[in-house]
Amino acid sequence: MRIGLFSDAYLPDINGVVSSVATLKAALEKLGHTVFVISNHKGMNIEYDEENHILHLPGIEWKKMYGYKISSPIQVMGENYIRKMNLDIIHVHTEIGIGLFARQMAKKYNIPLVYTYHTLYEDYVHYVNPREIESVDHTTKRIVRFLSKVAGNGPMAVIAPSNKTKKALLSYGVTTPIYIVPTGIDLSEYKISNLDPEKVKAVRKSVHIPEDHHAVVFVGRIAKEKCIEMPIEALSISKDPLLELVIVGAGTDEKYYHELADQYGVSNRIHFTGKIAKEKIPYYYAAFDCFVSASLSETQGMTYLEALATGLPVFGRRDEVLDGLIDEGVTGYYFDDANELAQKWEVFFSQSEERRKAMTPLCEAKTKDYDTELFAQKVLAVYQQAMDDYHMAYQVIKIDFLQSDFVQLTVKRKHDEESIKIKIPDDDFFDLKISVNTILDAYTVENYVNMQGYYEAVIKVQRHLSKADYSSYEILQYCQRRLNLDAQTSRSIVRNFEDARLINDHQYAMEKALVWHSYGQNKLMIRKKLEKAGIHGELLEQALDQLSDTDEEINATEMAKRLLKGIKAQSERMMRQSLINKLIKKGYSVDIAHRVGESIEIDTDENEALKQAVAKAQRLYGNKPLDDNEKLQKVRLYCMRRGFTSSQIENALEEIND
Repeated sequence: MRIGLFSDAYLPDINGVVSSVATLKAALEKLGHTVFVISNHKGMNIEYDEENHILHLPGIEWKKMYGYKISSPIQVMGENYIRKMNLDIIHVHTEIGIGLFARQMAKKYNIPLVYTYHTLYEDYVHYVNPREIESVDHTTKRIVRFLSKVAGNGPMAVIAPSNKTKKALLSYGVTTPIYIVPTGIDLSEYKISNLDPEKVKAVRKSVHIPEDHHAVVFVGRIAKEKCIEMPIEALSISKDPLLELVIVGAGTDEKYYHELADQYGVSNRIHFTGKIAKEKIPYYYAAFDCFVSASLSETQGMTYLEALATGLPVFGRRDEVLDGLIDEGVTGYYFDDANELAQKWEVFFSQSEERRKAMTPLCEAKTKDYDTELFAQKVLAVYQQAMDDYHMAYQVIKIDFLQSDFVQLTVKRKHDEESIKIKIPDDDFFDLKISVNTILDAYTVENYVNMQGYYEAVIKVQRHLSKADYSSYEILQYCQRRLNLDAQTSRSIVRNFEDARLINDHQYAMEKALVWHSYGQNKLMIRKKLEKAGIHGELLEQALDQLSDTDEEINATEMAKRLLKGIKAQSERMMRQSLINKLIKKGYSVDIAHRVGESIEIDTDENEALKQAVAKAQRLYGNKPLDDNEKLQKVRLYCMRRGFTSSQIENALEEIND
């Protein structure tokens, strides 16, 4: 197989990505494959090492980022070299510069693309936010997540060095198949039996640490994401006078940690070695007693593996990356803070030297699964799967932009007679940079095919929402009752619309309450309508609290005027009481009902009302088998129940008899 490894960093630079690429190249070549490395260098010309198949494209050094080189993604002359390589697979290891160039070449020459996500960039946003402004931190991390999703959804396959990395990619929204392949290390470089004992002693002697002292080593970049302040603080807490810390490496924050050591008063027990050549690193593990790292930014933790391969117990901050590497008290120790680290050091160094040395073979055994040949075999399996998927891929032959937030693609495979049409969200369309002739892998198309029912439902909900405002509960009911969707799918659709702010229960409740109030509806009526729409609890009370009592009283007054038209043949006193009762039944508060009932102007003639009451009573009891006295008594009671006094009733009866 002819394989192209694309990376912005490569030898002689030293970092985790370089180590992974170099190890993979050597292991693949050992299995008989032809491997090209496409990287960059500080210079304006192209340099090609034909013997070793290493292509260096022009680049500019970025000193702030440890001397990394950045290249333009447009490499006209470099493209000629790529074409002649006749690659079967492109494996990209970085995201910008060379990474973008790799993606262009894969697309232009129809080469399957595999991508390894080496770095959890969310842990590195402090480089663009040195003042640690919270809003900038939030925005930067959101951008990182979005760009990681875009980078992960372009290739045929994604390689994650650990389950921790895979989980992060899935949380970003990466749907491409993700394969966990831990980076292999050349164990032979780190085995104690392969190291010169005199050189090991010389390293320890070079940092002036006596043999009987307790020496802890950190190996890595001197940067804040490595949290080196925690071991430094632990050293200041420790009561062990023989304990010393060796920090191997260089970086932009070296001055900061020198000053921190001074502040803690332990600068005489901390040894900064500066940058060490890669081939000497194994000796810097072997020369000391144990390894420590408090970093939580590792995607795999190559230094943990290197230390274990040398036989060193490791002290690591609790992190998913260390699952399967640290057995507490057997191959190392976990810690969460400086106090716990200091305690664990005390436990370790309080043991006899013989007991500590007995941990060496157990530590070495932990690295057997990271053998370089096994690493290469696993990567080759991913390559083969990516190539198989690529040959089963679809080509976009037509694009239709719909009125909804979707794009309809017509796609077809070479060996299929019929094309198929799929709808995809327009966000995905732009994220994947789809155009006519774009190749979509079968896995992606299959996922979209399975989502068509869901997308159709989303489109129907969009149309429904365009006609009126609805609460989340109302849309949930619409999905389940009208669209016949299950509860889980319905909730998913509602959440998506809530995230897009097309459904907002707070806004719905507040606005609807005001509108209904302006229509003359009282708070009780509004409460019932909001409850029916699924608005409850604090939000319901908040919506009602915004309604002023003044407006409520105005509405009650208007209601009272309408109610008065139906109240006849009663005294003014009884009319007011009836009005109060009716307002309370309509849902107005007792206080407002009384204020309105007692203050409203009633234009009525009590004498005429009494006559009407008497006449109605006479009609009511006229045909009853009663004598005159009984009928007269019934009339009197009827009129009294309508609020008229006895004297008023007698006067009215006398006038009628006259």
